[in-house]
Amino acid sequence: MKKWIFSLSVLLCASISNSHEVSHNHNQHQHAQELTVAPKMLKSTDARYVEPYTVPTGHLAVKGMDIKGFDSASLEKLEKAFAALEKVVNSEEFKNRVLNFVNTQGKNQFASNKGLTNAEIYARFMDGREDLQQNTPGEMNFFLKLYYKRYSKVIGWTSGDINTININWKFFKGYKPHNVASNLAHEWIHKLGFGHKSAQEHDSAPYAIGYIVGQMAERVLKGEELH
Repeated sequence: MKKWIFSLSVLLCASISNSHEVSHNHNQHQHAQELTVAPKMLKSTDARYVEPYTVPTGHLAVKGMDIKGFDSASLEKLEKAFAALEKVVNSEEFKNRVLNFVNTQGKNQFASNKGLTNAEIYARFMDGREDLQQNTPGEMNFFLKLYYKRYSKVIGWTSGDINTININWKFFKGYKPHNVASNLAHEWIHKLGFGHKSAQEHDSAPYAIGYIVGQMAERVLKGEELH
C-alpha cells in the first residue's frame, strides 16, 4: 500500500513518530519551515514567457464532500478557506503565476514535474480529476477529517488509496483561513499524483502552487479583487 504522510502547515516541520501513521515503504513527504521568498515568475519580456491567453482556462468548483470532526468555528474557518481558494484558482493571475513559475535554478519548470511543462500542470490542475475520482471534472473535492493527538508531531496525513485528508486539531486551531487554503491546495495536488522528493523541495508543484495560493488567498480575504 502506498502511503504518504503530509503535514498541513508550511510553518512547521512534521516529525513522523507514530507507527500507525508511518508508511511501510517509507514513501513519505514532510513539510519544512515557512518559505520566506515568494515563488518567482518570468517577466513578460523574457523569451520563455507564456502569454496566458494562449492557454485554455478551465473553471474549478471547490467542494467539501465529507467533512468530519469540525465544530462550528472550525467549519467557519474552513468555509472561508474554500471560498478564497476557489477565487484564487479561477483567476487569471493564478494562471499566469503557474504558467510562468520560475524555480530557484531559474528554470521555467516545477521540480518533480513528471515530465510535464508548467502549462500541462496547469491544465491537469484545472481539469479537476483526482486520481481516485476520475468522474468529477471541474471540481476540487475535499474529504476532510479533523482528529486530535496532543503529543503527536504529525500535522496531517493522507494516503494514495483513500480520499480523506486527516488534519490534527492541535495545529489546525492556530491556522488562519489563507493558511488553510494554501495547505488544502498542497494536499489536493498530491491527489492529482504530484509529489516532492523531500520537505525541502519547495519548487515542486504541491509546495510552489500551495505558496502561490496562500499569498493570493490572504489578499482575497482582505477584500482584494483578483483578475
